[in-house]
Amino acid sequence: MKKIRGKVALKKFSRAITVMLVASLMSSLFVSGQKTQAADLPRAGEAYYNYGEAMQKAILFYKANRLGDLPDDYILPYRSDAAMNDGKDVGLDLTGGWADAGDGIKFTHPMSYAAGQLGWAVYEYRDAFKKSGQLDDILDEIKWATDFFIKAHPSPDVLYYMCGYNDSDHSVWVAHEMLDYMTDRKSFVLDSSTPGSDVAGQTAACLAIASLIFEETDPEYAATCLKHAEEIFAFGDKYRGKNPLNVLYPSGGYIDDLAWGATWLYIKTGDSSYLDKAKEILPATKLGGGHTHCWDDVSYGAGIKIAQLTHDDAYEAMVEKNLDFWQPSGGITYTPGGLAWLSPWGSLRYASTAAFLAFVWSDDETVGTPSKKAAYRAFAERQINYALGDNPRGGSYEVGFGENAPVHPHHRTAHGSWTSQLTSPTFHRHILYGALVGGPSSDDSWKDDIKDYTLNEVATDYNAGFVGSLAKMYDMYGGDPLENWPQPEDFRDPQDNITEYFCRGWIIYEGYGNLRLMFQLNNRSSWPPTMKDKLSVRYYMDLSELFEAGKGLDDVQITLEESQGAKLIGLKQYKDNIYYFTVDFSGTQIMPAEWEMCEKDATVSIKYKDSNIGSSKNDWSYQTLSGPPDYDALSFKGLTPYIPVYDNGVLLWGEEPLSGTITPTPSVTPTPTPTNLGITYGDLNEDGKINSIDFALLRCELLGIAHAKINLSAADVNVDGKVNSLDFAVLRKYLLGMVASLP
Repeated sequence: MKKIRGKVALKKFSRAITVMLVASLMSSLFVSGQKTQAADLPRAGEAYYNYGEAMQKAILFYKANRLGDLPDDYILPYRSDAAMNDGKDVGLDLTGGWADAGDGIKFTHPMSYAAGQLGWAVYEYRDAFKKSGQLDDILDEIKWATDFFIKAHPSPDVLYYMCGYNDSDHSVWVAHEMLDYMTDRKSFVLDSSTPGSDVAGQTAACLAIASLIFEETDPEYAATCLKHAEEIFAFGDKYRGKNPLNVLYPSGGYIDDLAWGATWLYIKTGDSSYLDKAKEILPATKLGGGHTHCWDDVSYGAGIKIAQLTHDDAYEAMVEKNLDFWQPSGGITYTPGGLAWLSPWGSLRYASTAAFLAFVWSDDETVGTPSKKAAYRAFAERQINYALGDNPRGGSYEVGFGENAPVHPHHRTAHGSWTSQLTSPTFHRHILYGALVGGPSSDDSWKDDIKDYTLNEVATDYNAGFVGSLAKMYDMYGGDPLENWPQPEDFRDPQDNITEYFCRGWIIYEGYGNLRLMFQLNNRSSWPPTMKDKLSVRYYMDLSELFEAGKGLDDVQITLEESQGAKLIGLKQYKDNIYYFTVDFSGTQIMPAEWEMCEKDATVSIKYKDSNIGSSKNDWSYQTLSGPPDYDALSFKGLTPYIPVYDNGVLLWGEEPLSGTITPTPSVTPTPTPTNLGITYGDLNEDGKINSIDFALLRCELLGIAHAKINLSAADVNVDGKVNSLDFAVLRKYLLGMVASLP
């Protein structure tokens, strides 16, 4: 989930701006009305962290959000091809690009901002990326985005601005690899009748920046980027208007985007008409002081570049008015711990991007007020050091870096749920290296909670300014990136190492030569998440006693009683007197997406005609079986490696029979069903029926979604005094006809 991440209305202060020349000489500062000792503030002036490692990891984050066709040997083993149907609804290939944040929607507007911001960092600090060995990596990430923008611009007056949408995407919590199966990846277009100058201006700027930074390494690609940049800018300028998106990313306007695009086209081409247009639509008088560069307002970046290009006093004054606002006495709220705090949504995103602007301005000796440069640079260093650990909690806000870093970012693929729930599993199955989380509240408080998408959201635009600021920190203070990194993940639940695919089995009934079993085939894959539609399980039997008594295969009857899409393949010889039957789910999609999809059940009856001869206790697959069934989709109860799982006939998990004697395991008598206590179990809305409406209401209750009033007592369908996932599973099986009755 995510809320609108637009501009935050801030109170303007009509007071004189006072900036100290050397911040380290200040004995105290008054921050948001509170006195804070200088010693308590984030540090500046020296190397306090490994900035090379922090930058390396911050760039890697973008690989975690890639969509499209990924290499088989992808650097992140938990990622694979995703959103491969993008554009099919309009007859185009719109695959590629980045998922926006912890969700799976692809937005051209914030994506072009993020890629353009990374490109600006390369433009300013290329040598830092080259020296650290990260230049190829960041260029590769930028190209992944710009390749998508080129696809999204199939003709001069057409630009696609979104794949997927809020109502569909945010209805599930599944890995990016499951998007095509679980969400509607509808494509949305801008054209002459549906303008979007904000998206067009931002995309044109990104491609113009790309044409600059790829000149050295790929001149042909640079020329392609420029061609599309000019066409997209002309389209946005000709058909002016805001894009129609009114959720998640409602644009505040488009003048800043067009000015941003025109400015970079001038830098690339030298065509003065672009610079003239930028100045015309964004005069210095329109530049404000109370925000910073971000996806929805690039006027601050445009103002800096126009000032650097023209040395116009009016633009220079407005740039410094904005940078002064971010100083401790300039009007911005400061947390007690020293973070320049603009908004509850992505507070570190704003601070780290304001830091980047301060670095760029203080580096340029040809513009601005020289006496202010030291304070601007010190401000920028402190904000980055705050994010890396110089804060009251003494912890990093970059996942996988430094001390006490976040481990529960709001990111569906890193979490790795197989039930579409933020609470299952309770841990993240993958480390989302390099992601900058939203950041603390204005009092420095923060909680590492996956459900908190205000403070613990991650996004491609969050990391963009952060990467550029880290490049400058590396340029000043160094710090070696890690070698031979990343290594294979070492944060897996001990049991999870072997249980991406597995079978759970239970005895439903046993006696008088009869054995009734329930098989539950599970797909909890996460390295990477994968849909499987050729899975099967085998039950291995030892028929020695049958053959020794002169009986044959006709004297044992195997029957598939009920299943979710399975068919039974009868007995086949494995070796000697060991035979097996197969419960084959081929043709049924099983995937780590929701309870109904990550597991499929089948009930099989084994019956010997002569109960005095036939026995299952020496069967290889009988080992460890017990009862009754456990319907909790989160547990591993009933897991048995002796009922192996196969993918298209190839052993995927489990153990096939070995030579030697099998020690029988005593069976457990199933627990009797509780008696009905006068409640109509399953009829949550008390309409006299037990149907899909009750099922949906129980799902909403478990997910914490508001719904009509229900009878919670009726929801406790397994009568254990609790309403939880067990009840959900039992009710599901009842509606599917797999459970004959409820209590």
